[in-house]
Amino acid sequence: MFPAVYFYRKDRIGRLIGGLTSVEEQRLSIPEMLLLLAAGAGFAQYANVLVAILQNWISSSYGETMTKITSGKSLFMMIFWMGIIAPVAEEMIFRWLIYLRLRDHFSVLVSAVISAAFFGIYHGNVLQAVYAFVLGGIFAWFLEMGGNKWTSVLMHIGANTWILIFSEYAQTLVEKAGAGSLLMIYGVFAAAMIGGYQYFACRGEKRGYRAV
Repeated sequence: MFPAVYFYRKDRIGRLIGGLTSVEEQRLSIPEMLLLLAAGAGFAQYANVLVAILQNWISSSYGETMTKITSGKSLFMMIFWMGIIAPVAEEMIFRWLIYLRLRDHFSVLVSAVISAAFFGIYHGNVLQAVYAFVLGGIFAWFLEMGGNKWTSVLMHIGANTWILIFSEYAQTLVEKAGAGSLLMIYGVFAAAMIGGYQYFACRGEKRGYRAV
């Protein structure tokens, strides 16, 4: 991670000298951070639905792979490594370096798509690649609109942490609270996704310049 931070800072100095970005990033308030965590979790949950649908047409060991990764491991340790450390490291590479370097030369859309493609390929498995591509593009867009490098990190942490928790307790939740509890979760996440999109889209448009 340290080399990524070094190159990011070096790149940012170059952007400041070249007039590509502002001197200061936009700050994130605690409510904004919570919104990003919730939106990230929501996008991950709905992306998992897409993966489940695609799994009917694509032969893949996605489910078996995830089971092998999580089986017999402490939820706390998985959240620490896969829910926090991994997202921070991946965002430094795929958004702070790859996306932002592409953004120096291309539009938000082109940069987001290309960096998301690299992010998907990095995950290997076809279904994991689709999942990562979708989320990678979303994280890049929020990074741009949010104007703060931690925007995408918080979303990624929210996404990974929620999927780990949901995978662990989904069956128990349905057994105790019924299927309606899942509908409620999807409803809350839909509101977080839509609200997050509208809020940060307005924030980016109001700012009117690149901040990262």
